[in-house]
Amino acid sequence: MEALKRNAKRVLTDAAGYGLIVLGVALGWLPGPGGIPLVLAGLGLLSVNNAWARRLRGYLLKHGGRIAQFLFPPNPFVQWLYDALAVLLLIAVGILGWKHAAIWQVSLAAALFFIALFIAALNRDRWSRIKQKR
Repeated sequence: MEALKRNAKRVLTDAAGYGLIVLGVALGWLPGPGGIPLVLAGLGLLSVNNAWARRLRGYLLKHGGRIAQFLFPPNPFVQWLYDALAVLLLIAVGILGWKHAAIWQVSLAAALFFIALFIAALNRDRWSRIKQKR
């Protein structure tokens, strides 16, 4: 009876982990961080019972910061381009918000707004400076 209970708990934990990963991928296109926390939560649940998920989680925790360094290098020209892209996206958000004739335009404006905030926060290491001021 104890083995059945233990195996049922493992199956339910793994099913919840895979479910969160699938849900994270399905909701990843929506505005905001949506899918990333769900995928990480699913990976956390899977890492309870699976060695491969534990290794993957450890790798992501160890090397995850390199992604921001790769996407936002300390090159002044690239930083300027990212700032210009963020401003252009915010202008597009303003235009779409002003002329919002269809629901897809409002959704696109919301998605572009969060993308512009993401670019502006990570470019020039602004996010770490904001965290240090707190």
